[in-house]
Amino acid sequence: MLKNYLKSYLYLFSIILVLTIILSLINYYITIPTKIIKLLIPIISIFISSTILGKNVKEKAYLEGLKFTSIYLFLSIIISIITKNPFTLKLIISYLSLLLSGIIGSMLGINIKKNHN
Repeated sequence: MLKNYLKSYLYLFSIILVLTIILSLINYYITIPTKIIKLLIPIISIFISSTILGKNVKEKAYLEGLKFTSIYLFLSIIISIITKNPFTLKLIISYLSLLLSGIIGSMLGINIKKNHN
């Protein structure tokens, strides 16, 4: 199971890197507000990586997505504390949207796996 988590986190950080590059290139030609980019990149990357994680579990994918995203959020909160970033309502809402994205992505992943069998 640890192997699945590590593989999913590798996908997560790779997707974050690729999306950052792609959206930076798009932003060069079309101005996109940075608030949207800051929220869009993690949501998409957590969704995709938790979908990959969901394909590798046998049952209760929503719990795996919850655990996967909770670890990511825990690390994000620690980084926020270190950088003295204040906790605001917007930050909490963005964390909840990331959590929801991870849960939905893993549930989609297990359903994709079931449909292919």
